[in-house]
Amino acid sequence: MYRIVIVFLLLFTIACGQADRVPDGILSKEDMRDVLIDMNMADVYSSENGDHGMPLPDSVRQHQVKIYFSQILQLHKLTHQQFKKSYDFYESHPDRLKEVYDMMKDVVTAEKDVVENESRIKEYINNPKALLPFGKNVLISDVRDTIIPFVKKNKRVNFKQ
Repeated sequence: MYRIVIVFLLLFTIACGQADRVPDGILSKEDMRDVLIDMNMADVYSSENGDHGMPLPDSVRQHQVKIYFSQILQLHKLTHQQFKKSYDFYESHPDRLKEVYDMMKDVVTAEKDVVENESRIKEYINNPKALLPFGKNVLISDVRDTIIPFVKKNKRVNFKQ
């Protein structure tokens, strides 16, 4: 009886340890995330308007996407078959594919935050008052480190008759 319990515990431990592992020849979650991010960026880039502001025809756009995707696969040192096999694996395991997409979202959000922060820093360097809620109507005190909103008062002139 004890042997059967030990065997089941061993099998259970081995099975749980292999749950996150992907088979050989399949891209890891991180590698798949990187390839899919690049492919999504290429797809968005190809859907942008052409040089003259006119939308590109679908046939031209599809041709550009194919070129971009082949360049991305070359960049990641993958063949079309390797990517297709990996994508099919993740597509057949929706929980893992969701994890990959969640990882993609985290990376893109972090990159977006970095770009926004850099643009805010540049804007602040050019005009320190630009990011303040009152804009030009703010006085920055040399004495205190607080911001004092400057509200213009309308002077009403009372004419006595």
